[in-house]
Amino acid sequence: MMQRPQRIMGSRDPTIDKFSETFIYAYGGLHFGNLLKGWWVFLSREKRDYPKADELSSQEEEELKCPRCGSTNIVEDPETGDLVCQDCGLIIDSSVLNFSKDWRAFDSDEYMERAHAGAPVTPLRPGFGLDTEITLTRGLSKKSVNQLKRTQKHVADSKEKTVEPALRKIRDAAESLNLPQETVEDAATLYRMAARAGLVKGRSMDAMVAAVIYAACRRTDVPRTLEEVSRYFSLEEKEVGRSFRFLFRKLGIQIPPPKPENFVYLICSKLNLPEEIATQAIRIIKIAKKNGATMGREPVGVAAAAVYMACQELGIHRTQRELAQAANVTEVTVRNRYKELIQKARKEWLDEIGEERLNEIKKRIAEKVKAASQVKE
Repeated sequence: MMQRPQRIMGSRDPTIDKFSETFIYAYGGLHFGNLLKGWWVFLSREKRDYPKADELSSQEEEELKCPRCGSTNIVEDPETGDLVCQDCGLIIDSSVLNFSKDWRAFDSDEYMERAHAGAPVTPLRPGFGLDTEITLTRGLSKKSVNQLKRTQKHVADSKEKTVEPALRKIRDAAESLNLPQETVEDAATLYRMAARAGLVKGRSMDAMVAAVIYAACRRTDVPRTLEEVSRYFSLEEKEVGRSFRFLFRKLGIQIPPPKPENFVYLICSKLNLPEEIATQAIRIIKIAKKNGATMGREPVGVAAAAVYMACQELGIHRTQRELAQAANVTEVTVRNRYKELIQKARKEWLDEIGEERLNEIKKRIAEKVKAASQVKE
């Protein structure tokens, strides 16, 4: 029969000791199948009323008051770790623990030498970044290191071996397409899901990688078109689109449609347009959405037409050809979307901002354009 555990030493509160002893005893009964007896012992002991969360927060707020002047304007000195009242200068506490790094680094090599922890877990690396890398160090011969590397290859997970080339392609594409870290990790996660479901066998790796990158861009609101992703992998849009539809029909994941607003800042940055143009173009798109002018239309074409309309109304000369080249669409697309926006969004947009506000924006844009031209000269 299991002996009753002794009381935990070092506890200052006998009630806590009693509670700990009761819980361990009850857990022992549960472990050996004596469920009823364990819970009866646990519930039969007296309970202690512990303070609630709001009571604890109120106690902490009271403790942070200055004992001299009663002020709550207390700051921490990062150099000394002291809690100081800013009103009267009293040092309230001088033993505050500092949980920040105890070292500094000025480049990546120095950071890797001084860091106490490894890289974070990420789906972009084989084994989610938890694998072991064997390198030649002092005390080991080159023959021993090669033998360890061969052994590591034999014990490595076969699934990770098949995923590793695709992850390498995703990282390379992310650098060329200038994708944020969130999008790249989402693409790696989607590819791992497809590989786990057995959907990548017998299919082009480039097409599947392009499909997950395009899906990740849409899921994270990154303005990248199917044509841009397909062009990087030297594939046709139809092939990437086919892989994209197959992949997410089998996985059962819903991919949101691309938003025209996400392409506005990309187009404005390519044409070096002021921020007011982008802001007003987004307002035009929202009005057009409300009136149903964007249904079934290519999002990047709608964005280009909205930017063109904002330029026309705010006094900046840009041609439809320039907008089409920046958005990577045809001039006919920009012209047709522009005509639809004139019918369904222009009047409401101008009424919303008002004539006085419109003149202020025009004046501000003219000043920025003049200042930019002087800087170039």
